[in-house]
Amino acid sequence: MEPSRTAAALYGGTFDPFHNGHLRMALEVKEALGLPRVVLFPSHRPPHKPRQPLTEDRHRLAMVAAAVAGLQGMEVSDVEIRRGGASYSLLTVMEFRRDEPSTEFLFVIGADAFAEIPTWYRYEELLRACDFVLLPRPGAGDEPVSPAGVRIEKEEPHCYSWEGKSYRIAGGRRLFCPSLPVLEISSSSIREKVRTGKRIRGLVPPEVERYIFDHGLYLETEEGRRQ
Repeated sequence: MEPSRTAAALYGGTFDPFHNGHLRMALEVKEALGLPRVVLFPSHRPPHKPRQPLTEDRHRLAMVAAAVAGLQGMEVSDVEIRRGGASYSLLTVMEFRRDEPSTEFLFVIGADAFAEIPTWYRYEELLRACDFVLLPRPGAGDEPVSPAGVRIEKEEPHCYSWEGKSYRIAGGRRLFCPSLPVLEISSSSIREKVRTGKRIRGLVPPEVERYIFDHGLYLETEEGRRQ
């Protein structure tokens, strides 16, 4: 089984900056699962990284918007920026469900983050609120790591009509694991390259590269960056 054709993937992150790895993953998830929409949203304040310095919200939002402008099915939301405070994923999913009750939402999550989901805010409610799409991590095996205390069961292969695997999460929701390429691009390494005057062409979309240099982003030290 595939997700419903009325489904949309929710893909969040600090996106500081939004790079080609983020863009490629968003496009691959959309294609692999046959989704009409992927909604990208920058976090305001990641609860697991409360001391991480972040570039101003308006810049990170603008970079994502510039990168996906004109790409069919790619949308940008300021949902977590508008809400302010800690960016709890459950609250984000609930807001999307409230605003679009007829849409089936899937939450895009990295393999490392999913393995640690019991540390997330009201994680049991989150696991019941939506299905999930797992992004692979470099060097990891084909099977997802089951979070402590969370049971996942592999679905039978005959139900697939797409390339990948799927699992049932305790409570009835599903975990989709599409076969996706892994691009090892790091936002922190891009920031360091900009700060030290090195080229970032090919690491970020051209529109993001232009925005970074037009606005003088990442020229200061990590400690000096504004939240």
